[in-house]
Amino acid sequence: MAQKIGILGGTFNPVHYGHLAAAEEVRDRLKLDRVLFVPSFLPPHKNEEDMPSAAQRLEMVRLAVAGSRNFRPSDIEVRRGGKSFTIDTIEELQESHPGAELYFITGLDSFLEIRSWKDWERLLRKCSFVVLSRPGFRFQDLEELPFLAGSGKELAALDNGEHIQAIVEPDGFRICLEVVPHYDISSTDIRTRVKRSATIKYHLPDAVETYIIANKLYA
Repeated sequence: MAQKIGILGGTFNPVHYGHLAAAEEVRDRLKLDRVLFVPSFLPPHKNEEDMPSAAQRLEMVRLAVAGSRNFRPSDIEVRRGGKSFTIDTIEELQESHPGAELYFITGLDSFLEIRSWKDWERLLRKCSFVVLSRPGFRFQDLEELPFLAGSGKELAALDNGEHIQAIVEPDGFRICLEVVPHYDISSTDIRTRVKRSATIKYHLPDAVETYIIANKLYA
């Protein structure tokens, strides 16, 4: 049976319990064998202040997933350097994991911008996409994407709370739409709290908190 591998990319600036909880929810629902956490080297769609080095963000991810049977850190984008385009990452993972089914995990807000991603149509044909609910966004907003224009009934059922999951396959793409619990934790808030010397305990794993303090990140 083919392995099912989830890919969760991002700046992880820093990684926190919201990332871990969402990844575990998806892993359990889709019965993924494991989830790779892939810190970007240079994110093409973000220009964040207080950005530690890629090596530091990768180390925080390593600390966050240490001891987990189901989560793994991946240095694929850090090693490659340059702008971190998802299509390049997926193609490299296909080469290193022949025969595996890849599931790229992203937020609804990001997926709404999919047509701005490099080689987005080729990307959607190469792996399944897992699109997670986000506060302030509706799944019905996806109807503005031409390839999802006929999925109004499924999208409305998610927004109305009738279902927590739907799988749509327009134009040969496979998109898993998931309503997931919202954890009111954000990397932006953590950075702000560190800057004003407020506690960040219980926002992220203790080992990550210790690393941030020891390396004077975000201070």
